[in-house]
Amino acid sequence: MKLEDRVVEDAYVLLHPLRFRIVELLAEKPMHINELAKALGEERRLVSYHLLTLEEYGFVLSKYEISEDPKLRGKALRRYWVDGKREHVISELKHKL
Repeated sequence: MKLEDRVVEDAYVLLHPLRFRIVELLAEKPMHINELAKALGEERRLVSYHLLTLEEYGFVLSKYEISEDPKLRGKALRRYWVDGKREHVISELKHKL
């Protein structure tokens, strides 16, 4: 796949309104899915679906951590965060336009 085609495909994935909001929130701080769903006012399963897509395309990374929260102590939670791909795709789009 040519670089231009990949940038267009990545932009298509990123520009879905909910996925874009997820990436923007995660750019502020890493979060787990319940935090994201609450912040977005969306159902957990819908947020999960879009997180999987974002992770598949490399916009979001994740790992399991053991919770330190007193209410969830000892429970494994998956924490999500963004890497630099978002900025790269936006920069490439600006350059091409």
